[in-house]
Amino acid sequence: MVVGCNNLKYNEWISKQDPYVCVEYGSYKSRTCVCKDGGKNPTFQEKFVYNVIEGLGELNISIWNKKTFTNDDFIGSGKIQLAKVLSNGYDDSAWPLKSKTGRHAGEVHLTMHYSTANNQETPYEPLAPLYGASSAQYPQDSSYSRDCTPAY
Repeated sequence: MVVGCNNLKYNEWISKQDPYVCVEYGSYKSRTCVCKDGGKNPTFQEKFVYNVIEGLGELNISIWNKKTFTNDDFIGSGKIQLAKVLSNGYDDSAWPLKSKTGRHAGEVHLTMHYSTANNQETPYEPLAPLYGASSAQYPQDSSYSRDCTPAY
């Protein structure tokens, strides 16, 4: 689950930025809804489900700022290591993001579950409640199941 982001690099001059998150795992591609006026600390609470790909131990995450009249602005990206969730069945962590120049661009908070891990017990309670959201490829052609602004 994409819980949210903290201390994102700020790309707006006048208004608050409208961030969204893109997740890539092998050929799977998903994106969150836009967090309108989410600023530096947006909240998403969106769940995506992937089949585990043997030998692929990381997710690629990128954060974008939705623009109305121009191309969306890149905020930052990061690689999410899956070793902990694959072995323990659970990982609730914040991961660093880097800008195009390699500077710190904030962090993304993910809660991940893997149902067939060696240890199926959750070592501790999740920091955020678990919510269901649509799991779809981005960009989406259909409307979202809840009120949110598409990022295209």
